[in-house]
Amino acid sequence: MRILISLLWMVTAAGLASAFEVAGLATPESMIVDPVTGDYYISNINGGPADKDNNGFITRLDKNGRVTAMRFIEGGPLHAPKGLAIIGETLYVSDIDTVRGFDKTTGQRRQIINLQPQGALFLNDLAADDRGNLYVSDTAIFINPKALGTIFKIETRQQNRVTILVRNAALGAPNGLMIHPKTGQLLANTWGKDGKIVSISPNGQVEPFAEHPLWADLDGFDYDDAGNFYISSFTGGKIFRVLPDKSMTTVQSGLTTPADVHVDRKRNLLLIPSFTGNQIATLPISPITPKSP
Repeated sequence: MRILISLLWMVTAAGLASAFEVAGLATPESMIVDPVTGDYYISNINGGPADKDNNGFITRLDKNGRVTAMRFIEGGPLHAPKGLAIIGETLYVSDIDTVRGFDKTTGQRRQIINLQPQGALFLNDLAADDRGNLYVSDTAIFINPKALGTIFKIETRQQNRVTILVRNAALGAPNGLMIHPKTGQLLANTWGKDGKIVSISPNGQVEPFAEHPLWADLDGFDYDDAGNFYISSFTGGKIFRVLPDKSMTTVQSGLTTPADVHVDRKRNLLLIPSFTGNQIATLPISPITPKSP
């Protein structure tokens, strides 16, 4: 497989920043950065997103965006990896109805957290809080159109105890997850023609947070150091920025199926997987909140 890496140098308000692209991937769904080492990890579904085919793999890049291991983690099994999150030395990966944990340095398997007994159908995004809790969205409508969306909570400091944080119609079809940088509250964006952001309290209460008529089939979800949120519209080919006052601007359009976007807050880069484009790209962003007109 041929791997293409291009480095783009751009001057930003913070100085000289580097953006990069990597092609030759296989249905990349999510890309995150390790805040400690600066390494990047990319989940590759490499097949159907609900197929238990043991084809999935995780790619690792160094801090300069160079591929250090195209198949850093694979097999064991690993079917259709999607959401990624890091807690301590463990890289967590959602995989249909299971969350798997791997040593982020060696790739060695550490955890297998089976969510089938709780009714998991299509585990999607992951988000971790500062108390070692892992949250997992289940966009169950992709498997059963009548199923209710669910967010699970995994307490990694309590022997990976799994509970259902919320499962009801008010949640919609949850996709991207994020911990609010100021309040610590869990936020979720939703799939569907009327995309929205909702907040979820610690006891599972769902409340509206923001919505916009341009939002459809929302996917990735993250924030920069100024508290701006970034969300991707998978079918709309756009990435939006939501300011702290909840006003919105379009950051990028004309993209091919932007999936689970994240922000590298140290380098001010937006990480953008192209699900059907089989590549990832990064976009320099400014963490300065634009002034309202």
